[in-house]
Amino acid sequence: MGETELRVSPVRKSLTRPQLIFGCDRILFLLLLLICMALGLPGGLAAGSAFNVVLSIVIFYVGVQFLRFLTKFDPQAYSVFQRTVHYQDKYIAVSKVTRQDKKF
Repeated sequence: MGETELRVSPVRKSLTRPQLIFGCDRILFLLLLLICMALGLPGGLAAGSAFNVVLSIVIFYVGVQFLRFLTKFDPQAYSVFQRTVHYQDKYIAVSKVTRQDKKF
């Protein structure tokens, strides 16, 4: 390889695409599924209440549609939200780190 040739590395699509289930972010979809299952199974099927089962199905359908809209708007929305939670509301202008000895 000469000095003027550029090095070419293949970039796989699977490494750059977001991980989606049904067009929704994977973590948010699984959280929605868990909530709907917790509402529908013990309170609906086990108790014999059809209302909770229908309610969990409706919540799941509406939630999947909302998550699809959110993913089309920004595929990394959950990651950005998760990072912003860790930021502080304000940062103090002076450092709290002090040296024990004053020699330079």
